[in-house]
Parts: sequence; C-alpha cells; structure tokens
Amino acid sequence: MDIDARTLRTFREVTLTGSFTQAARRLGYSQSSVTAQMRALERQVGEPVFERLPSGVRLTRTGTVLCEYARQILTLVGEMEVALRRPAANPPRMTVGVVPALAYGQQLARLTHIGRRLLSGVQLALRVMGTAEIHDAFRAGSIDGALVLTVVDADDPAVLPGSLPDPLRAADRPDDLHETRLQEVEFVPVTGVSRPRGPAAGRQVVIADPDCPSQRWLPEFLRLRSDGPPEIHELGSMAGVRAAAQSGLGCAMLPMALAASPNEATGLRPLPGVPRMRWNASLVSARGDDRPAIDWENLTETLRQATALACAVPQGGREGAGADATAVS
Repeated sequence: MDIDARTLRTFREVTLTGSFTQAARRLGYSQSSVTAQMRALERQVGEPVFERLPSGVRLTRTGTVLCEYARQILTLVGEMEVALRRPAANPPRMTVGVVPALAYGQQLARLTHIGRRLLSGVQLALRVMGTAEIHDAFRAGSIDGALVLTVVDADDPAVLPGSLPDPLRAADRPDDLHETRLQEVEFVPVTGVSRPRGPAAGRQVVIADPDCPSQRWLPEFLRLRSDGPPEIHELGSMAGVRAAAQSGLGCAMLPMALAASPNEATGLRPLPGVPRMRWNASLVSARGDDRPAIDWENLTETLRQATALACAVPQGGREGAGADATAVS
C-alpha cells in the first residue's frame, strides 16, 4: 500500500470537517480533486473509508482505523519538516489566545498536556485575554490563533434582540480571519444559595469578559425581562466569577464543567426562569499563515480534544465543588 502524505492530509481534513466541500475550501483544492483523492485512497485501502450522508460524510470502521494511523504518520512528517527547516534547539512557537470563559480550572493544563503530545516540535504558548483584546492581538501579530466562543448566526437563540454584535461573529469578522468550530459548550445560569429568591435574584450579575457572548448574554436577558439593566461586576476570570457567585455577590453564567450540578454542597443553585445556553468553542486563525498545514491540523485537534474533555462533567458533579476542575485530566 503506497499512500502519500498529500492524500493523508486531504483525508485528515475531510475527517475534521465531515465534508468534501469544506475540506476542499480549507485546503485550496477543487471539490473534484478532493473527491478523486478519496476515491483513489479507497481503492488502495480496498474498501470504503467514508460513509456518504445527505449532509456530508462520516468514517466507516476501516476509516476510523486509518484515521489514527494517518494522524501518527502526519505528525512524524511534521516533525521531519520542522527538523529539516529549523534547528532542534530553537523550536517554532505557536501563540494562542484563550478567552476567560474557556480558561477555567484545569483547561489550560489540558491544552498544554495534549499540545505537547500532538504538537511535537512546536512550543505552544497560551495567553488568556478578553475577546476584544484578541482582535488587537491579531492586528499586532502577537498571536497566531485564538480559542474563543462564538454564536452560530443572527437567528441563533443565543443572540438576543438589541444585544451588541459579537466581535468574532462570522458576519463581522475581518476577511483575514478564519473560524474553525470545535465543540459546543453548555453554560448554566447560577446564583449563590444564600441569594434571595424571586426578582431580586437577578439584580446583580458577575461576568469575566464583557465582549464574550456567553458573558454578555445573561445581563441582556435580565435587562429584557425586567424594568432596567442589572448591576454588573467584572472580575476577569471564571474562577473569580464562580467564587463571587458562591459568596452571594450576584448571579453568573458558568460553563457546565465549572458549575457541575448546582446544589447546597457547591454553594450554587440554578437561577430560576433562565435557560441553559450553548455557544461554539472555535479556533480563530489568520488566513494565509505560512506555517505547515500539519501544525494547524494538530493545533485544531489539540483544542478540539481539550474542549471536549472540558465539556465532560464528572459523575456526581464533583468538578463544581472545588476551585479547580481536577476530576478530568
């Protein structure tokens, strides 16, 4: 079996996007070229690696086996490219901004741990920064990518009438930035168990990032539901937001992995009359970056795996009881 690296990269992109069309767009190929490469790949393998669906494709059992070997092979090819291109003592750096809403508990440790395994030969540098700061960082060239929260479109229920535009929404995003959606993240509206119930429970809101859609949504929801805007306290970190909510300072919108199961033991309870919401965790990157494609593929997979782990809530809600999310590593 003689499968070249170009075909494996195309195969990898199709598995990440679930679509020949999207893979072709991201790789700069025509759709017919991607289709031809995948048909040739299936002939070499001897059986289908994709199951064709009305909305795209998904891996067959054989495709799943091939996917893991393709990842390993492409990682080695990437290491070879790096070793030949740069001195081993001076590895290239990929600097990634992370919004506070996705930089809680052990999330940064997960990103570093998975990145060390998948981004071999590349130094991953993480920077926690607000959503609005990320645009400035891209313009200044101080970051290569960013892990952010975005909404789907203007018809998404997470976009409330009258709310401010999301700085990183597709409709408002500069042409030189590209979004890759990784994972949906659920957020839970909570308040301290000692807070008063009824309308007074939503008079004060604690947030981490005023420009993040997940943090902007609750104050806007409460404003539309009552006769005036709530008082807002900005703390800058999700750990601080949760601690403030536990102490009774105000209500907050926390990621599910951080809130876990609100109860007396965690010092939190659900905020009545307010729904849970979901936003997309996405990698935003600059178009036309001259880094090897394998670096971006491995960074995307690093963020995807770390975000998926962060979305998993331990049995019994233990992750919400302490200051750090240590139950999932």
